[in-house]
Amino acid sequence: MTTIIPLIALLVAGAVFLLLLPLDGPPHGETSWGRRGPGGIGRRLTDRLADLMASGRLERELAVSGLGLTLQELAARKLRLAGLALAGALLLAILGQPTLAALGLAGAVWAFRGPDMEVARAAAARRRAVQKDLPYFLFTLAVLTESGMQLLPALDHYARGSRGPLGEAVRTALAEIQMGQPPALAFLDMAHRLDVRDLTRFVGALAQTMEKGTEGLAATLRMQAAEAWDRRRRLAQEAGARASVQLLVPLVLFVLPAVLAMAAGPAIYAFLTQLGP
Repeated sequence: MTTIIPLIALLVAGAVFLLLLPLDGPPHGETSWGRRGPGGIGRRLTDRLADLMASGRLERELAVSGLGLTLQELAARKLRLAGLALAGALLLAILGQPTLAALGLAGAVWAFRGPDMEVARAAAARRRAVQKDLPYFLFTLAVLTESGMQLLPALDHYARGSRGPLGEAVRTALAEIQMGQPPALAFLDMAHRLDVRDLTRFVGALAQTMEKGTEGLAATLRMQAAEAWDRRRRLAQEAGARASVQLLVPLVLFVLPAVLAMAAGPAIYAFLTQLGP
């Protein structure tokens, strides 16, 4: 009986959650949460939460993450998950399960924060991917420009052969340039979207070089590529040092006692045998 009650509560909570879902799709640019008509409570909550998130770092992380979500869609997801957990906690409390209801309330807090953590993880993974591809990107541009190719064809050559987030950002910047945006501004927007310090520094130096002309562009790219490779090497060394420290704890806790037991076990056994009758 005690196992059936939580199962019933979860089923009812799921039914409540499904009832909150709209039956038809939202129009373009609107979220589907709480669309009971103009000015629905769900719509107002979603817009209010999106306005609050717009003033923090979450908006920046969402833009970097590449998930393709708007603030309204993220707010709707947070409210849905938290509402589902709260419905489950309420039903558990009604069914006389205060401990499980308290866990449901804690789960509601975690559910409300869960999408934020997902966005943060996606943004961090995207930054790592850009940081990893940046040395090869700069080296490719340096080689192509030194061989006589112009900057924009060199960028297009790299973008066509890249499948990572950096290549996608380069393709977006080239599309903006084709639509009439100045190249320096398009590159600055690209650096702003990716939010990687080394890329931002490179784009700043590139913009300054383009203002003076393309004569020293190859030398600038070669210098930036060398710095990026050095930084990548230092990051790899730091990661190796951190891994060595992290391996020390399981080594001391698990491997060392086993080795000591194997080495000293026979001697201890022989010593105890000699002391015996």
